[in-house]
Amino acid sequence: MFNSRPHNSAHLAESIDDYRQDFEELHVLLTDCVNRLKRFLADIRRVKKHIAPETYEEMTKTADCYIEACRAQDSIVKKHSDIILHAPDNTESLDTAEKINKSAYEFLRTHQTLFGALITSTDWQSPSFAHSLHSQAGRQTNTIYATINDYKRDQHWDAHRYELAFLKANIDGFIKFPIQVCATPSGMAAFTTILNFLLLERKATRPVLIGKSIYFENKALVLQAFPDNVIEVEESDTDAVIRAIDSYNPSVVIFDSLSNSPDVAVPNLTAITKHLVAGCKSETFLVVDNTCLSVMFQPFPLVFAKHSKLRLIVFESLNKYHQFGYDRVTGGIFWSYGGDTGKLFDYRVHLGTNIPDLAIASLPTPNRKTLIKHLAKHQRNAMIVAFALQAWIDTHPQAPFSGIMYPGLSHHPSYNWTKNNTFCGSYLTIQFKKKYQTIPSYKRFVRAIIQKARRNHVDIVSGTSFGMNTTRVYLTAVRSRPHIPFIRVSVGTETRMAIEAVTQVCIETLSSFR
Repeated sequence: MFNSRPHNSAHLAESIDDYRQDFEELHVLLTDCVNRLKRFLADIRRVKKHIAPETYEEMTKTADCYIEACRAQDSIVKKHSDIILHAPDNTESLDTAEKINKSAYEFLRTHQTLFGALITSTDWQSPSFAHSLHSQAGRQTNTIYATINDYKRDQHWDAHRYELAFLKANIDGFIKFPIQVCATPSGMAAFTTILNFLLLERKATRPVLIGKSIYFENKALVLQAFPDNVIEVEESDTDAVIRAIDSYNPSVVIFDSLSNSPDVAVPNLTAITKHLVAGCKSETFLVVDNTCLSVMFQPFPLVFAKHSKLRLIVFESLNKYHQFGYDRVTGGIFWSYGGDTGKLFDYRVHLGTNIPDLAIASLPTPNRKTLIKHLAKHQRNAMIVAFALQAWIDTHPQAPFSGIMYPGLSHHPSYNWTKNNTFCGSYLTIQFKKKYQTIPSYKRFVRAIIQKARRNHVDIVSGTSFGMNTTRVYLTAVRSRPHIPFIRVSVGTETRMAIEAVTQVCIETLSSFR
């Protein structure tokens, strides 16, 4: 609690601003829930005669109840936002703000799939497009067309609306009509759809160039799909990447915009893409996993309106940042431009990799302005933790640690082209000296952090993934031979005072670990 520990006045002021931003985000997300539920009500009222009376009555009552609950939460959030605004130095109001913030977030997190279930409750996975007596299309009656959207595994309206909203909000480009957007059940489903397109359309007639640090599951699939035809390059050496492109003339180039790896590699994709646009003389596919940078990296303006043979395919997971830390449903998305990449839509159909209606109906509507503010909090907190831990390691050369890997630190190999970025990711890795590079040591370290946090009454979680609102520490890739396990700290969106407490726990663990 805030009133139980001494305060740094600057950190206190920043924490006040953090709560204001959190309450603004909560207002946006709660309003979005209300709007999606109201649209559901409008949809079922339009086709009321096609829905069983008892079902209609129950669904409308439930929707009205949920709308009222969202509005009540929003009212509480607004009230305490005003209190902080008018009494910013009152630490008791900050304690209350912490409780309100957590309560409203928990309400949103736990209700997202309930809202999605309600919105899709009258639907069918194989909705009817005609009927003699009773429709089997629920709220979508009169909007289903034979052989087009009468089988939701192939395509459905909920995914289509989300895809259009994602295109409008999250993809830069003065002209967007050439871009095709497709949602999938996960980021991996997005990648496997892309991989099957490249394989079955025989696009890899020349070498496949990949970054050494691309996501390990994707890398394993690429190596199996194109045996003896894969060239690996070090992402942080841009000159070497460009030389490899010129030497091997690859058909396919695959990079993560920010890698989820021990070295947290960041390729200079701006320079690489420009080189590909100017130099490729045969059809070439650039595939980018944009999960870890999301909207903060925008490759489309680099390739659009260029008379180039470069084809662009971008994908990302919807589990991470696009759920604002909810982590309630899985989802992925890919978008493409150029050549015959429009066939990716058909491959999603044939592979059965369309996103389920319940999952897409449970996601917040894409909102780039709010997402960027959310990512800015991740960025600030990651920088605070990374700088503090590196500073401690620098002054304790006998400790078991060799350094922190984070693109925002000046010793990182990619620092020269990331130093001006507004987002360098939300996670860092802790590098151990060789003696301690063992799975037992890593597990012992994770246990030590959790135990220290428990004693200090600081909320830290041990779990996979990133983009959550609470900081996580995790031992990755334990069973993914030959990939090297490593310790990743996925920093959350805590207030400034809270992230200082998290940082202190990490430093105390570094100090005591042997």
